[in-house]
Amino acid sequence: MLEKEIVPKSSEIIESNQSFDIDSNNNARIYTDPSQAIADFDAETSVEVAAEPSVNPKIALYLMNAQVLMKHKEFKLALNILRQASNLDSKNPKTLKMLADCLTANNQNAEALIALKALAGVDYSFSSIFSYATGLYKIGKDQDALDKYFEALAVLTEENDQLFEAYKNMGNILVRQGDFDGAEEYYNKAYTMNSQSDILLVNFGTLEVQRQDYDKSLYCFRKAVEVNSENDKAWVGLAMVHNQMGDSELAWANIEMALDINPKNRTAVHLVANWGLRDGQIQKSIEALQTYLGEVEHDEDMSLVLINLFCTTGQFDSARLEIERVLLWNPLNTEVRELKNKLAVN
Repeated sequence: MLEKEIVPKSSEIIESNQSFDIDSNNNARIYTDPSQAIADFDAETSVEVAAEPSVNPKIALYLMNAQVLMKHKEFKLALNILRQASNLDSKNPKTLKMLADCLTANNQNAEALIALKALAGVDYSFSSIFSYATGLYKIGKDQDALDKYFEALAVLTEENDQLFEAYKNMGNILVRQGDFDGAEEYYNKAYTMNSQSDILLVNFGTLEVQRQDYDKSLYCFRKAVEVNSENDKAWVGLAMVHNQMGDSELAWANIEMALDINPKNRTAVHLVANWGLRDGQIQKSIEALQTYLGEVEHDEDMSLVLINLFCTTGQFDSARLEIERVLLWNPLNTEVRELKNKLAVN
């Protein structure tokens, strides 16, 4: 609910060269001396730190500063401070949680996993075990992650907002393991918690594709697009199903929509490359690959696809240029080097 905006009378406006604060009786205090305002603020901060007797005041200060740095995406600086806090108390749950969050934000998932494992060891709760399971899930340790998710559910004592993510991830793991019935069970559990998740609807659609039930998968992908028209994975799903059903025109329209939303969608780019060869639209494939490779840091496999398309269309100069780009990244790529030697003859 929006609060009413209160406009003070002109007589109530504080002069611009004065500071003010609210005292314990909710009365406005006017400061004529800025140093007094700073002293009072420091005193209040000290009281807040003292309110947590189990936390070393120095650690509390480290965590507060790290939190500010993380808010401004200064993750490397925050990590330095958090490591100092960890040196003082390596088993502090709050420090371990922030350390894991900071490492994850800095794309140091393997290091984050160490902190998450330690957190689960000192704070044996659903939330901590869930976080550890999710860390395992992110680095592709599916079975270990699944085991930890089951362990987290075993210690659950009340409803938790993280349950949806746990059920969804468990379903994803079971799909990859080929247990489609098990995956459906956990997707359904997640669905009862949030029926408007476009991500979950895409997962449902992918499950039905695996089962080769294209009518159901089409329904799921369409529902995902209804919920979020900017979900590029849902549009890719629609493209794949329509292509499977023989409607190449609609498949192309769907895949182009996906690339408009996210030119870095690797699956979409790979499909365009294949379909371009099949349907005589190679130039469209080349453009999609060039855009993709211009935005991602490096992808040797997709560069090879582009080189082959250049060679197919007789664009040998462009092929040589892409070959040199690949070799700059990986001089030991023998396949590309052999291709370079062959093109040098032409």
